[in-house]
Amino acid sequence: MWIAVLAVLILIAVGVFVYDAGIKDGFTQALSNDVEYATDATADEHGLATMQDYEYWKGATFRISEYDNIPVNYKRAIVKIFMDNKYYEKDGDGDGQYHLTSIKDRAPKIYAFGNFTGRSQEGKPDMAFLLEKQDFQSSALFVISSLGDILYWKEYSSDLPIINSFKKGSKIFIDKTELEPSPLDGIIIQFKYNKDALVYNGQLKTFEPYHQYTKEELEADPEEGDEPDVTPEEATMQQPDSSQTAE
Repeated sequence: MWIAVLAVLILIAVGVFVYDAGIKDGFTQALSNDVEYATDATADEHGLATMQDYEYWKGATFRISEYDNIPVNYKRAIVKIFMDNKYYEKDGDGDGQYHLTSIKDRAPKIYAFGNFTGRSQEGKPDMAFLLEKQDFQSSALFVISSLGDILYWKEYSSDLPIINSFKKGSKIFIDKTELEPSPLDGIIIQFKYNKDALVYNGQLKTFEPYHQYTKEELEADPEEGDEPDVTPEEATMQQPDSSQTAE
């Protein structure tokens, strides 16, 4: 009898050990799967969408040919922003939803390139671009690196500006009515009634807007100087090679 009891106890102990080992093995396998997914560079490479996600969403994002010359890595970054912010979702009242303009002659004026922070990644320029809100009256400005890291975001209510870039050293107004060289590449934002230069402030680690005086404003005060030498039409784009893509 004691032998039978001992045999039962041994069988129970073996069963518990096997069950516990199975649970631990299953937990370890699940954990390793999670870690593999989290560290998969193709799934989350800085701020870039995977190529699979990009291929799926590119038609819904870049709806006109005017965006064809934007290099793929920047397009992947834009798709990732749309995905992360659920801009593709059609449910609900659409509040907070954004899209790229489909107006052909406006499209080239809603994105620009430049070394805006002075620390461009991979030797490739940063990109600034505007999205339009579903109300077709408001917009949002994004500034991203070539790897898709968001450097700046700003919403403009009831305004649909256009943008372009200018090079370091271009003469602009910075907090006063006297022109001075820009310390870095910057962005010109042309609103309906005014124009700003957006320049990165290395001390504050953000972009600062500076009002750019018009000819009429300068003529109203004889002590004020000349107009800035950058405009949305004349500023340089520093367009990167469209054949380059992020690996």
